[in-house]
Amino acid sequence: MGNLDHPTIKKSRWRGFNLQMLLITVVPITLLLLLVVFWSQRLHYEAMRAMVGDRDLRTVQAAAASIDRELRHLTSYIQMLANDVEENASLAGFLINDETFKPVFEEFALYSPTGELLLSTDQSIDWQSLPSQIPSIFSVQGEGIPQPIIFHFSQANNIIHSNIILSAQTYNQGHVVGITSMDLLVNSAIGGLLDSEKITSLIVSRGNLQESIDIIYHSGQKYPGENIQTRPGIAQVLNGESGIHYYEILEGENVVAYTPIGNSGWGLVIEERWEDIASPNLMTTQYAPLILVPVFLLSLFLIWFGANRIVKPLQKLEKQASGLAAGDFETIQNSVGGIEEIRNLQSEMVEMAIELNAAQKNLRDYIGSITAGVENERRSLARELHDDTIQNLIALSQRIQIISISSPDRQRESLNELKELVNAAMLNVRRLIRGLRPIYLEEFGLVTSLEMLVSETEKHGSLSISFTSSGTQRRLDPQVELSLYRMVQESLQNVIRHSQAQHAWIEVTYLERGLQISIRDDGKGFRVPTNPTAFVKKGHFGLIGLQERAELIDGTLRIQSSLGTGTTTIIHLPWN
Repeated sequence: MGNLDHPTIKKSRWRGFNLQMLLITVVPITLLLLLVVFWSQRLHYEAMRAMVGDRDLRTVQAAAASIDRELRHLTSYIQMLANDVEENASLAGFLINDETFKPVFEEFALYSPTGELLLSTDQSIDWQSLPSQIPSIFSVQGEGIPQPIIFHFSQANNIIHSNIILSAQTYNQGHVVGITSMDLLVNSAIGGLLDSEKITSLIVSRGNLQESIDIIYHSGQKYPGENIQTRPGIAQVLNGESGIHYYEILEGENVVAYTPIGNSGWGLVIEERWEDIASPNLMTTQYAPLILVPVFLLSLFLIWFGANRIVKPLQKLEKQASGLAAGDFETIQNSVGGIEEIRNLQSEMVEMAIELNAAQKNLRDYIGSITAGVENERRSLARELHDDTIQNLIALSQRIQIISISSPDRQRESLNELKELVNAAMLNVRRLIRGLRPIYLEEFGLVTSLEMLVSETEKHGSLSISFTSSGTQRRLDPQVELSLYRMVQESLQNVIRHSQAQHAWIEVTYLERGLQISIRDDGKGFRVPTNPTAFVKKGHFGLIGLQERAELIDGTLRIQSSLGTGTTTIIHLPWN
């Protein structure tokens, strides 16, 4: 079938089954599941993180309370020693060497009210210089329980770094001094509660210098070169605060728990990477969303399979079916692939196309025979009109002329009127003969006959017609020229009857590869059907006739029109 120009309907690539499956079902549901699971995993992550922080805070608070109780026990022990000291130095020596206090204090010393060393348990310690190094512990405190004092390491003495020194006044304002280590204190207070390589434990206090901070106990991971004042939780705990802090490191996220130790002025800080201590089962649940990855990949595979094995083959088949409806019987034979059902459907459509093509060919042959028969009938009728009717009219005109010569003047006027009517009938019959059989076509060719057609059409109608011809003219097969002539003739009649046009243009162009004839008007135009068969439904039998004539001579017909812009009919005939 010929081509009809019509507005192109743009179809979205996301349509039909593809749109429903991809955008409405699989992807939204999968993404929703992923969103819910990952959001739940995030909530789970935050819950585990808060749980570890809570656990560390309770741990550090319990450890601080134990250390505070141990400090109170130490002060009670040193005060008991001070209360038992009498003037008899041997008694003091006995008490100092008593094994009862050995697990609590490592070393003891007894000083007179003037700061003179009376007794000591370890002669390697520089007890003589202790009053000058730490004069605060030898000041008169009055009655009451002594407070623990931290002695900081100095190169000027041989006392171990971070030892705890406690003192208590005797009855005569002398002093009993006890020394114990932080390791012993911590082990006695909390045992191995904080003894782990993954946990960093710090006990800090304010130093002797302004705004300085001293570390009096450190276990776990070391942080060399780091400013202790900037570590999370240090400033807060020395201000008497208790809480939790999280911060990022290269290995992950650390949780810091801190709390003050009683009224000692110390603070306990523990730090660890919270993922390292979370329950393995709880951590495993973080990987639960990964189970959706195969589901999502499977969904994508199903989408791909549906798009490539179902949707795309169906779209190709749809396009081929549209071409088949327009008369393209070759494209439908190109395989579209897809699943077996689609291939079977295409096979059925190919069989249908073969049968339809054969039926259309038979119909075209039949129409060609009818058209040839019509032309033969027209030719026969034109010959009879020329040989019989025209001759009789000529004879009648001559008889009237002869009669008018011998007739009286009063009858001659009527005879002249009768003669004019006969001449007019002769002209109409000759025009009818030319319409039935364009005699100029056989003698002078297509262009000349079309010029005569335009001239006669303008003479007997109100339509102004412009005719142009270009290119090198050549004679064609008589049947082809006749078909082209009839097509132009029918197109002009359509313009006159339907377009309400004021002007029409006919252009005949001889090209290198074929002949093109364009018939254009400035009429009201119409909506061109997308399928030539719609011409019949809408009563455009002249247009379907043009279509059939174009196919009979292996030409193409294009009709371009829209409301208010006129109509253009283009006939193209390729050279054989």
